[in-house]
Amino acid sequence: MFAKAVAGIGQCWYNGRRGSGKGEAMEFTVVRSPEEGVPYLNRLKNAGLLAVDTETTGLDAHRDQLRLVQIGAAGMPVLLIDCVPFLEDSRGRAFLKEVLEGDSGKIFHNAKFDLQFLRGEGILPENIRDTMLAAELLRPCGGPRKVNLAAVASHYLGVSLDKTEQTGDWSGALSDSQLAYAASDSRILLQLWDCLAGRLRENGLERIADIEFACAPALARAEYDGISLDLGQWEHLCTDIQNQYEMALQALYAYSGEPSYQLTLWGGEEALDVNFDSNAYVLKLLKKNGIQVSSTSRYSLAPYHNHPLVKALTEYRKYAKLLSGFLHPLPAQIHPVTGRLHPKYGQIGAYSGRMCCWGPNIQQIPRETRFRSCFRAPEGRTLVLADYSQIELRVAAQISGDVRMKSAYTKGEDLHRLTASLVSDTSPEKVTAAQRQAAKAVNFGLIFGMGAAGLQQYAAQSYGVDMTMEEAVKFRDAFFRAYAGISWWHHDLKAGHFMEGRTMTGRKFLFTPRSGVSELANTPVQGTAADILKRALGLLYHEIREKDWKLVGIVHDEILLEVPAEDGANAARCLKAVMERAGADILPSVPCVADAKTAHSWAAK
Repeated sequence: MFAKAVAGIGQCWYNGRRGSGKGEAMEFTVVRSPEEGVPYLNRLKNAGLLAVDTETTGLDAHRDQLRLVQIGAAGMPVLLIDCVPFLEDSRGRAFLKEVLEGDSGKIFHNAKFDLQFLRGEGILPENIRDTMLAAELLRPCGGPRKVNLAAVASHYLGVSLDKTEQTGDWSGALSDSQLAYAASDSRILLQLWDCLAGRLRENGLERIADIEFACAPALARAEYDGISLDLGQWEHLCTDIQNQYEMALQALYAYSGEPSYQLTLWGGEEALDVNFDSNAYVLKLLKKNGIQVSSTSRYSLAPYHNHPLVKALTEYRKYAKLLSGFLHPLPAQIHPVTGRLHPKYGQIGAYSGRMCCWGPNIQQIPRETRFRSCFRAPEGRTLVLADYSQIELRVAAQISGDVRMKSAYTKGEDLHRLTASLVSDTSPEKVTAAQRQAAKAVNFGLIFGMGAAGLQQYAAQSYGVDMTMEEAVKFRDAFFRAYAGISWWHHDLKAGHFMEGRTMTGRKFLFTPRSGVSELANTPVQGTAADILKRALGLLYHEIREKDWKLVGIVHDEILLEVPAEDGANAARCLKAVMERAGADILPSVPCVADAKTAHSWAAK
């Protein structure tokens, strides 16, 4: 294996056939100036597909540097563009923009990472293919469990990739081994995409793949843009929550007695005989006070939620989790360069297709005003907040085909009010706020096959609605009489013993023999809702691509933008339009409605 240390042609060898033991030559050339790239420009622009990879000096797009951009195309050597000298010349940046922003398809592996570093240089590739996302979509079709490039290449091509140089030092002079490694990753992407594209087509996954690929640049933008946190307000909130935590603790001591303490090695104190974080201790305390349960879970304690001890325990756990999970860690996660939080998004975070989030997980920030008001637009800018109205219920209406539910959405009726009217046998105009709140629990609980006992606990736990078992049974029976299509959908799921499912866009997932109606119904509904949001993000990216509009938050059915104050009204109209268009693209006979507004803080939603 060798490569020339100066711009020129080199070769590396890799095992191109499973078990063949034979090597296949691969050419590459190092390009250090725009002039050296000119002979390849037209061939790159006219290529149908380009394999693109990057090497960087670290993982942080705001602090680390782009070192290499590798571009491969059929019938030509892989170009290794050395960004240190190449981008010092404005013509170098123009060269990369012309190639990577052209009409050719761009094949990446984990595009979200590379796109952030390219954005830092003002380069905004479009027409993305992502072999990592493709492999994730193919996982239920016999694909590999791991989706890093080495695992995917090994599974589909029988190629063993040497990743030794992946964690090497890319900031100094590049070795022959580093150059060969960089070239091999780019070249393998062309072969890999050819294989994966066929697999996607064979398994009916082309439509959802297009949605995922179009979404990747939007998520890269969201991670790069980050969200602004009012640190002073957050610290005041920490103090308030700490005080509430102490009050909850004192309320628990009324049942347990004051603990005795011992000094820790670090100079603090710990309780010797009282531990509210111990399930065994809490179970004893509950039984001592007449609460006979086998578990301290929220589900087990839901029937006793009005008991003062359970209330105190619930408050204690709530505030302890807030302090350890959000309040204390967030300030340390503010980026030293941007002064903002930069959450990371797992594009396919669950097998349903729903996204996950970390570093921090803003999807779990409580909806309470005091929390969300800390996320504010900087001076001269405004937030645009938009979310879908009852998206999962609308998806359920589409999938089940329920006539009454589809009709209600077509007419623009309030489904919660309608359900309250139907289960309470009263006219819609006479439905009270309390009845409508109970109907929310009924709608969201029963579309996924919840039983009466489950509905009773769900209503209390999630909506603060107390229902007797008799009421839960009555509401459940009335719901399925009113929405017969939902009832028949559940019946078909029970009878079908399905081992696989699909979203409306074709995303595939597998079930087990133990999967019940709840999972069989929930997964395609939740997955289709996720697909709609991702479709909206893909459309939105084209609207904001070159604007000073930051994509600052994504929370399941909600999208947050930060824009110049004077653009607020236009951005709200734009965001609402793309979200509703995405819904119309996927749900053919149930309208999707998105609500959008401008605000100074996230709390306004």
